[in-house]
Amino acid sequence: MTQAIEETDRDGEALPLAERAEATRTAIGNNPPVIETQAGAPLSTATEWFLERRANLLLEKLRARSPGVDHLLDLAGGATSLDRGTLAVAFVGGMLLSLLDGARGINIFAPPLVLLIVWNLLIYLSMSGRWRPAWFTRFYARSVRRRIDHFMNHSAHFNAPLAPGLRRFANDWWDIAQPVFAAQARRLLHLGAIFVALGLVVAYCIRAFVFHSAAGWEGGGAIGPDTGHILLALLYGPAALLSGLPIPSAHDIANLRWSAPSLAGVGEPANWVYLIAVTAALYVVVPRLIAVVTSTLGVWRVSRQLTVPPGLTGYVQTLYARVKT
Repeated sequence: MTQAIEETDRDGEALPLAERAEATRTAIGNNPPVIETQAGAPLSTATEWFLERRANLLLEKLRARSPGVDHLLDLAGGATSLDRGTLAVAFVGGMLLSLLDGARGINIFAPPLVLLIVWNLLIYLSMSGRWRPAWFTRFYARSVRRRIDHFMNHSAHFNAPLAPGLRRFANDWWDIAQPVFAAQARRLLHLGAIFVALGLVVAYCIRAFVFHSAAGWEGGGAIGPDTGHILLALLYGPAALLSGLPIPSAHDIANLRWSAPSLAGVGEPANWVYLIAVTAALYVVVPRLIAVVTSTLGVWRVSRQLTVPPGLTGYVQTLYARVKT
């Protein structure tokens, strides 16, 4: 950003020339950096430290005169409003997903949970082949760009001398930051999956403990009590082992059918909701949290490996040359 401002503000209207020279001298101190001579070459640690120190000194001056600079940097760092909106939609979507359970009560076979698990298992299989959600990555990156452009169009009326530098920074950052946006988009999708699971569990809790919905199942067809016991063991087996809650016997499952005249609608929902919550955690929340951590490390890694802008080496050489003269 400081490079873009300096190279478009030659007369020092937005960032006075004296402040630039003083920042350069302060950042260099008694340890002049070794300046790279090859354009596009990776910067040395000393050069990176010099540029970061100098940029921070100048940003302190810019912030005092133009608070919008920090807002632009925040926008360039990622689509935070899209992040919040996506997670809110995911949570509500998870709550609405519970409606697939039917309006009669809490289905002990939890079709919404089964659908959620199958969807996540398919994603895990695709992740083994270097999963890249290209469509969402493009959408995420364009959302960042739209917000930056909106801010630029608005701020240009209030700080005309600074506007060309900020616009150039936005263009330069857009060209090199695509790997960062891709990593952030993947992390957001993993977080979204977690919020879908949380929304589903919360909806089941509301139905069980607020509306006092009973637990049961339709029965009939190809699924009888014996088959139902096997299916429930497959679905809730790991959660039952962890929680200590037993899977009901075929006889007890038969009594939980909605059509059972003696016990219709009186199945205790608490244990079933607990099994649903633990199962969702095992198959969705925990694996996705691991993926979130991995994606966060990926964001950090790609941000450290971004392509050096073509003019950065010459920019550093010019700064150092001015100090020596």
